[in-house]
Amino acid sequence: MVKLSSGRVDVPDSIEAIYEYALNKGWTDGFPIIPPTEARVAAMVQATGRDPREEIVRIPPRLGRATVEKIAINAVMAGCLPAYMPVIIAALEAMCAPEFNLNGIQATTNPVTPAIIINGPIRQKLGINCGAGCLGPGWRANATIGRAIRLLLLNVGGATPGDVDKAVHGQPGKYTLCFGEDEEGSVWEPLHVERGLEREESAVTVVSAAGTTNVNSSLTHSARDILMIIADVLSQLSSNDMKLGGGQPTVVVTAGHAALLKSQGYSKSDVKAFLFENSGVPLSQFPQEWAGRMWTKDGVAYPARCAGDIVIVVAGAPQPYHITCMTTFGTSRVQTVRVI
Repeated sequence: MVKLSSGRVDVPDSIEAIYEYALNKGWTDGFPIIPPTEARVAAMVQATGRDPREEIVRIPPRLGRATVEKIAINAVMAGCLPAYMPVIIAALEAMCAPEFNLNGIQATTNPVTPAIIINGPIRQKLGINCGAGCLGPGWRANATIGRAIRLLLLNVGGATPGDVDKAVHGQPGKYTLCFGEDEEGSVWEPLHVERGLEREESAVTVVSAAGTTNVNSSLTHSARDILMIIADVLSQLSSNDMKLGGGQPTVVVTAGHAALLKSQGYSKSDVKAFLFENSGVPLSQFPQEWAGRMWTKDGVAYPARCAGDIVIVVAGAPQPYHITCMTTFGTSRVQTVRVI
């Protein structure tokens, strides 16, 4: 039997009462929760095969101890299955790497949130949506894994909206933003392989996503025209990527786009190079107060330091109709961690 050390509270056996209690305590994102009973939490911990007291990371800005038990409690509340625990743990390890700058992400006025991208065999095992509607509702794994992360950032990290989390407007991705890559449909190597892991390994990659922008490319089948449309989105002056010059803008294309681009001679690295070169903006178009903060070359500012910093992911329905672009926090580096 798993021995748990967290405190207990007695609440009337009523979904409404439990929901109200969690709201009053600030433990939820506003949605109802699954009550984290001892049996449910123990089952989560047991699925990891780890000691419930083991500290995985400390989550900023509070630097709260994310033990296996604390992670399990929040995973239960989010509606996760025990099998999701290794992915949640890997995601936390990735986003608590210093290079990801979670402390800044948690407290900024920018509407930024960790986007969780899952690769490898664990996608099929957990039923993670990599296809149509992968950024939207309808899939338990996508919804609850992302929500568990959000509850941990709140309850362990201390990012209380309006108090520590200073986001001016926020964004829907702050509830959950988790999806898988369509490796089977893609003509390119998967993201985790590009980032140094083996194809048969499972991995989580985290990106500091400042919202999503739809790119409608349905009226053209010219690879160059499609890439120019994407580059236009990446070059928006208002993004942190442009203002701070160290971003890793992320582009989610469909399997149809990847095949179309490849058929017209573009490898993934070619796509990145094209987007980088065509997303530059002359310094004369920026406010003078921004001078010295941006990443520049020959009088032109770029949203990334190099072409390789642009992230390309294949996901969504297969048709080459729509692309999703996510600009980033600008001082956060993408992190990938293997799922154990």
